[in-house]
Amino acid sequence: LGLLNILDLMSSKNKVLTEFKNNNFKLALKYLEEIIKVEPNDENNYNFKGIILQSMNRSEEARQSWFEALKINPKYFDPYFNLGNSFMNEGNFKLAKENYEKAITNDPNNFNVYFNLGHLHRASNENKIALKYFEESIKYNQNFAPAFYNIGSILNKLDRKKEAINYFEKAIERKNNYIEAYYALGINYRELKYFEKSKKYLLEALKINPNFEYLKGALTLVRNNLCDWQDYEVNLNNIKNDINNKKKVITPWITLSIFNSSDLQKKSALAFVDNVEKNSIPVYKNNKKINLGYFSANFSEHAVSNQISEVFKLHNKNKFKLFGFYFGNKSDEKLKEIKSSFDEFLEVSQIGTQELIQTVKNLKIDIAVDLMGYTNSNRFSIFNKRCAPIQVSYLGYAGTTGLNNMDYIIGDKHIIHNDYKNFFTEKIIYMPNSFMPNNSKQTISDTNYKKSDVGLPKDSFVYCCFNKHYKITPQIFDLWIDILNSVNKSVLWLNSTEEETKKNLFNYAEKKGLDPNRIYFTERSKKYEDYLAKHKVADVFLDTSPYSAHSTGCASLLANVPIVTIFGNTFASNVSTSLLKSMKLEELIAKNNTDYKKIAIELGKNNEKLRNLKKKINQNILSKSLFNSKLYTGNLEEAFTKIYNLKLNKKNSEDIFIN
Repeated sequence: LGLLNILDLMSSKNKVLTEFKNNNFKLALKYLEEIIKVEPNDENNYNFKGIILQSMNRSEEARQSWFEALKINPKYFDPYFNLGNSFMNEGNFKLAKENYEKAITNDPNNFNVYFNLGHLHRASNENKIALKYFEESIKYNQNFAPAFYNIGSILNKLDRKKEAINYFEKAIERKNNYIEAYYALGINYRELKYFEKSKKYLLEALKINPNFEYLKGALTLVRNNLCDWQDYEVNLNNIKNDINNKKKVITPWITLSIFNSSDLQKKSALAFVDNVEKNSIPVYKNNKKINLGYFSANFSEHAVSNQISEVFKLHNKNKFKLFGFYFGNKSDEKLKEIKSSFDEFLEVSQIGTQELIQTVKNLKIDIAVDLMGYTNSNRFSIFNKRCAPIQVSYLGYAGTTGLNNMDYIIGDKHIIHNDYKNFFTEKIIYMPNSFMPNNSKQTISDTNYKKSDVGLPKDSFVYCCFNKHYKITPQIFDLWIDILNSVNKSVLWLNSTEEETKKNLFNYAEKKGLDPNRIYFTERSKKYEDYLAKHKVADVFLDTSPYSAHSTGCASLLANVPIVTIFGNTFASNVSTSLLKSMKLEELIAKNNTDYKKIAIELGKNNEKLRNLKKKINQNILSKSLFNSKLYTGNLEEAFTKIYNLKLNKKNSEDIFIN
């Protein structure tokens, strides 16, 4: 080439770069194709052409261009790397991995390719393999903050939270205002129950970007755990407005404890999930029994496992073949007990999403029962994509999933009543009594606790609430203050908590005219039997709203302690209502806040009424349906049989009523 031609070529290359940087991809491509006519054997031109075409979403042509570059230079790193990225974007992890590995062959010290392989395996939920690649990435670049952040995220998923914190901090050291790392630290400290530290990091994130996805909701939950109610209504109204504007402001589970609105809960679920279009799998006609799969991270010691463990034992194994799919990492006696109830039990925490879906299909599971919803360590993505012909949401999550492919939710007429049934995307299975399973063989410790044994005044009237502190709202606490101030020698007995939460409650009570010395905190019991025995010390359980007692409500009734609850407008708010209705204890269900106070105060002042109520609870535990696990399991199996037959006969899903 002559000097003028060389200058023209350089000018054309500058034009390509300028137009590319300005997102004028069509023009950039035009200039580059002119250059290729002059330099047809330059692999860099074909590589760049692929990048431009990929930016225009012309993936097939982009790949052809990268293949052209590799024909010229088979040892060229960039086209392999770009091919890996292209296949990764389309979810073709197999071809993405092949090309990344070829890229490593040509440049084994490139941190980016290890980082992308980490992402690939993380997207497949292959967390241990992902961790290996992210660690490899930082070997070759100690200053690459995203690799440290991703190691922290993986360690968190592997339940190595304290190690994860160290990596999030290292990510922040390497990148100023790294909002994802600040947010992750906040979530990690929350899960470790260091709520004050959690709040600190979430507030740092808020300074960087107040509109960061799910940040406002996360901060609200942490403040509620601390009973820090400053600007409570203002913050809730902001979140409500964001939900109505379809913003990703709060995860669905958090809405259960702050909004008495099934509408808002549905909207938050729909904003949260990237919904797959409804699809279908036919039932497996050659199965000798109905293959019934239960999916959970909580088969170890947990409220859910305590509630449902007897149902697993009582299932009719002549009609159902039981499969357990365990997402958790914890191993304990409860897990051993539950494992023995299943025909097959699979520990699948390290299996990727697609592989898990395929495993479920290979096992020909007819009905997949999700016990998680949007609670911690869920795997909702397998239900979103569909892993079984029939999919059911049950017990673990008290609200709609919003998933197109979640066919049913198990409830009853008290927790999903007609006024808000339309806010559920699932068809409803209405259990005849309460939707809540129980363990009829649950024992209570023989330890006869006295008030003085648990640090309470001997002659006090004890109102208790053992719900978690995030369920306590300022409105509910105001009612409790009024109740205590109306009943002589009454005290409030709450769950143990960190000092900052206690301090906030004491300060709030004092400002509202209640002596903080009337608030007590119980220590956590190591055994569930002892926890139940401690309940007996209490006189009345004061429920929370809009997130009522669930397993704690069952524990309270088992210990003969009446629950005063408020009828609400959501599944989560009416679980105690469901329990009380099934025990024929309607007199404890308040229509509103005024009614709630009236019932609680009367029980505090009328000893005879309270004694009679406790006798009634004791009698009804034996005679009513709530703690009859055999009857409950039979009803549940009838529901499963009905939905199976509907699918078998190629009929659409419909609401199911069990009599």
